[in-house]
Amino acid sequence: MDFNYTKIKLGNLLYKYCFPLYNLSYSKFKLKNDKTEIELLKKIITPGDYILDIGANIGFYAKLLSKFTTDKGKVFCFEPDSLNFKYLKKTTEGIENIMLFNNAVSDKTDLIKVYRSKLLNVDHRTYPVNNYDSVEEITSVSIDELIKDQTIPKVNIIKIDIQGYELTAFNGMKQLLSSSDDLKIIAEYWPHGFKRAGTSAIAFYDFFNELGYFFYLIDNNTLTKITKGYIVENNDKPFEFSFNVLIQKD
Repeated sequence: MDFNYTKIKLGNLLYKYCFPLYNLSYSKFKLKNDKTEIELLKKIITPGDYILDIGANIGFYAKLLSKFTTDKGKVFCFEPDSLNFKYLKKTTEGIENIMLFNNAVSDKTDLIKVYRSKLLNVDHRTYPVNNYDSVEEITSVSIDELIKDQTIPKVNIIKIDIQGYELTAFNGMKQLLSSSDDLKIIAEYWPHGFKRAGTSAIAFYDFFNELGYFFYLIDNNTLTKITKGYIVENNDKPFEFSFNVLIQKD
């Protein structure tokens, strides 16, 4: 993570008081900053895929995923924060293959708290933090439960970025992960965030390793398998150390 606090403060003001301009500038930033991940998603998504966008924020990825899967597929977007969700609805209005959930994804259906960041609308947490602006109570859902009741018929691709809470969310889709052979996941790998959420990068890796999944570093057009040694070596990295990984079975 590379933080420029002057730009962050400006972005936060635009987000609150001039969302159309914020949305435009944020989209330009993401297209440049996430170019590698976007190219990989375009490559691995097949028209007709059913996709989970967990931590959908204001809908930047939702629109791309919708386009990649075409009207044959479906994108299920999860965003717990009420203001982000309001903007998510505006951003995706009229896109018929997108389904929105104003929920956090967790290991079970429950009431949990969202701790809203003072600086970044992309940095709200579903676990206690020291410095936050406000707290909002929201309903969490389990993906396995949504699949069981047929709210979500199937899942081919998962894109997830929920600030370190990922392992708890994945614990709520263990049946899906166990039963899928070709499921592909793009997830944020953030050791500091995992620790703040009460887990660790090692626990995150071991969870998937036990289910037969492997981690791959996304570097331009190259995928490099990440070893357990690398995970252990970087388990205590500071706040700024994070990147996205591809998780899949061989």
